[in-house]
Amino acid sequence: MISNKNYLFLSLSFFFSASLSSQTVDPSLLSELTPEQIEVAKKALQEGDLTLPEVNELPEVTESLVGIKDQVIGEEIDAETEEEIELVKYGYDFFSKMPTSLSAAGDLPLPNDYKISLRDQFRIILSGSRDQIFNLSVNLDGTILFPELGSIYVVGLTFKEVREKLSNLVNQSYIGVNIDISLQNLSAKKVTIVGAVEIPGTYLINPFSTITGALAYSGGVSDIGSLRDIKLIRNNGVVRSFDLYDLLIKGDRSNDLNIEAGDTILVGAASQFVEIDGAVNRPAIYEILEGEKVSDIVNFALGFNQTANKSKISVSYLDLNQASVVNKTSVSMDQSLKNALFVDVFNYVNNENLSISVSGAIEEPGFYDLKEYKYLSDLIEDLSFVRVYPWLGVLEQFDDESLVKSTILFSLNDESTYQSIELLPNSKLYFANIDDRFFDVEEVTLNLIDEYSLTLNYKEESFQLPVFGKYSIDSFVNLLGLDMSDVDEEATFISPLDSNIVVDSYKNMNFTATKYNNISFRSPVNDLITVNISGAVNYPGTYTLKSDSTLQDLYRLVGDFKKEAFLEGVVLTRENVRLRQLKAIENSEATLNKSLLFSMQQGEDIGDINLLTSLAQSIEPENLGRIAGNFSPQASSSSETVLFDGDSIIVPKITNVVNIIGEVLNPIAFEFNGKLTIQSAISKAGGYQSYADKKRVYIIKANGLVEKNSRNVFTGNYNLQPGDTIVVPRKINTNSAAIQGLAPVTQILSDLAFSAAALDNLTDN
Repeated sequence: MISNKNYLFLSLSFFFSASLSSQTVDPSLLSELTPEQIEVAKKALQEGDLTLPEVNELPEVTESLVGIKDQVIGEEIDAETEEEIELVKYGYDFFSKMPTSLSAAGDLPLPNDYKISLRDQFRIILSGSRDQIFNLSVNLDGTILFPELGSIYVVGLTFKEVREKLSNLVNQSYIGVNIDISLQNLSAKKVTIVGAVEIPGTYLINPFSTITGALAYSGGVSDIGSLRDIKLIRNNGVVRSFDLYDLLIKGDRSNDLNIEAGDTILVGAASQFVEIDGAVNRPAIYEILEGEKVSDIVNFALGFNQTANKSKISVSYLDLNQASVVNKTSVSMDQSLKNALFVDVFNYVNNENLSISVSGAIEEPGFYDLKEYKYLSDLIEDLSFVRVYPWLGVLEQFDDESLVKSTILFSLNDESTYQSIELLPNSKLYFANIDDRFFDVEEVTLNLIDEYSLTLNYKEESFQLPVFGKYSIDSFVNLLGLDMSDVDEEATFISPLDSNIVVDSYKNMNFTATKYNNISFRSPVNDLITVNISGAVNYPGTYTLKSDSTLQDLYRLVGDFKKEAFLEGVVLTRENVRLRQLKAIENSEATLNKSLLFSMQQGEDIGDINLLTSLAQSIEPENLGRIAGNFSPQASSSSETVLFDGDSIIVPKITNVVNIIGEVLNPIAFEFNGKLTIQSAISKAGGYQSYADKKRVYIIKANGLVEKNSRNVFTGNYNLQPGDTIVVPRKINTNSAAIQGLAPVTQILSDLAFSAAALDNLTDN
C-alpha cells in the first residue's frame, strides 16, 4: 500500500513546480501541514522520491492543496447598486461553486463505464468452495497479479469489462467458487488544461470528474474565454466539443464527458458578447455564436417577463466601417446578432408615472416628476446650481414611440438653446461642474467634446473645452484663472469655420460657439501664424496656429475630410516659393526679350524664342508656389512638415482621369481604367506633334513629384495612376544661334508652365 507520506510528496511537488512557473500561490494554503511534513516533502523532491498517490489516504491535505485555485478566482461583481444593477457575464461563476477534492463521494456507485487506470486497487472476494480476499493494485505495466491465475491486463478496460473478464477466469479455474469484485481505491487522473482559463497547467483531478469538474481545478474559464468552445482532446484528436450553455440553460450534460488520464482540455477565446437588458427574466451579458439571433439571446435570458413589449426590441450594432454604433429599432426575433453589442427589450409603461434623472452641479440631484415640468426651461428655473460650468449642459432623451435616442446640448448662458425643448420620460439631464471642465465624466462622452469644442491657446498651454451656445472670452479666461498680464489684448485671434478674426480686445466680447472654434492670444512666448485650407474638407477656412505647428496639427484642428477627398494629392503652396518662381519667370522674360532683339537684328529665325515667350506669359501666378511631396494625413511627412505663415493647403476631390499636355495632336484627359500606359495615352491623344521631344516625356504625379523618362515608361511596364499628368515637351533647336545660351531659361519655363498646368488640372475637378 502506498503511504500517506508518498502522497504528500506528490502533492507538494505540484505545489512547488507551480510556484517555479510564476504562478502566484498563497502559502497559507499549506497551513494544515506541519513544518516537519513540509521539510520531509522538500527533501523527497530534491531526491526525486515521487510516487503516484492513493486518493483516499489524505483527503484533508488534498483539499487544501488543490484549493490553490480559490486564490485566482476573482470575487463576484457586486451587481447591486442604489439605482441600478450592473450586468455581468453569464455563467463564469459556475466553476467557483464546484468542489475540487480528489476524494470521491462515498455514496456514489462506481459507474460501469469507469476506465481502469494505473494504481487503482481492486478488492476481490472469493466464496463457496474456497474463501479468500485479495487486494490487487494495478501495476505500472497495466496488469494485476492474480494468485494462481497470473498477470491480467486491465488498464483502459471499463470496470464492467474487467469484472466480466475476472469472473470468466475464476469460473474456468475453480469449481463452486463465487467472485465479488469492487474497486477499493481509485487513483487521481493527470489532465492538462490549457487555453483561456485562469491557471493553465497539468492537474491531478478526481477520477470521477467530467469536463466541467476538471475546469474547476484550473480556476474556471477566464473572463475572455469561451464557455461555448471547450474541446476535449484525447490521443491527439478532438473527441468532443462542449458548449457549457447546453448544461447551464438547457440542463443537457450529454457532452460533459468523464475525463480519462492523459486528456487535454482546450478552452478557446470568446469572439462576441452581447448584453440584453430590460423586460427579460435574466438580464446579463451572454456569449453569442455565429448565426445566433435575437430569439436565442432572449431564450438565454429565460424569456420575456410579464411587462415586456415584444414589439419594441432595440439592437445596437458596431459598424466596423464607420467605427461607430448603429441602433436598429423594432427588430424581429429573427434579427441576426452579428456585430451586435446591446439588446434592449422595452416595457409597457404608464408615462404619467415616469420622471427625469438630474445630476451634476446642482444642490439636489435625483429624480424629478414630469407631471410638474413639461419643458426643460421650466425645470432649469427650479434648480439651484453649485459651481456649474455654464457653457455645456447635456440632455439625453429616448422617444418610446420611435425608439430613437437623442443627445441635446445646451448652454445656461443662452436660453434660446433650451427654452423650447419638451421633456420625455426616462430622460437624463447633466450639468457640468467647473471642476470637471476637462470633462472626465461618464455623462459627457468624448464625441461630444470633439464635436463642439473650443481650443484656447495661451502661451505654451492649450485648453480644450466643450461648449454650446453663447459665451464671452473673458469668462473663459476668468474660469481658467489665466494670467493675462503679458498678453496683447489687441491681438486676439478667433478662428471659426471660414474666417480668421482679429479683435480689438477679448474682454467682454460675446461669442457664439461653432464647431472647432480656436481662440489664440498673442504673447511674447507664443508667435502665431495663419494658414488656409480649402477643398474637400468639412470645415475649410483660415486657422491660427503656433509658429512651430506642423501640417498634422492643422489636420487635427480641421477634423474629418469629406468622402470625396483625394488625400494622396494634397497640395501645399507657400508664398515665398511663389514669389521666387515669379521672379524666375520675370528674369526669363527679360533674357528672352534680349535674345529676340539680337536675333531680329541678325535676321535669324525667332520662332523658338516666341514660343518660349508665349509659354512664360501663359503661366497663371495663382498656380505657382507648390511644394511637391506626399502630404496626406497618413504620411509621416505631414507630421514633419512645419507650416509657415500664409501657407495654403488644397485638398482636391478624388479624380479618375489622367491628363496629357504638351506637344500632342489633341491634349485631353482620359478616364482611368487601371490599365492605361504611357504609349496608349499618347495614342489616344492623336500621337506626337512633329516637334515633340519624345526623349524628354515625363509624368507629374498627383503629389507634384516627377517621374522622369526611363526604359520602363515606354516598354509598357509603367502603369499610370489617377491624377497623373503626362507631359510631352517641345523640342527646341539648340543649334540655332538665336536659341544658344537659353537652355537654362528653357528648362525653367517648361518646368514652371507644366507644373502649373498639372496643378490646375488636379484642382479644377
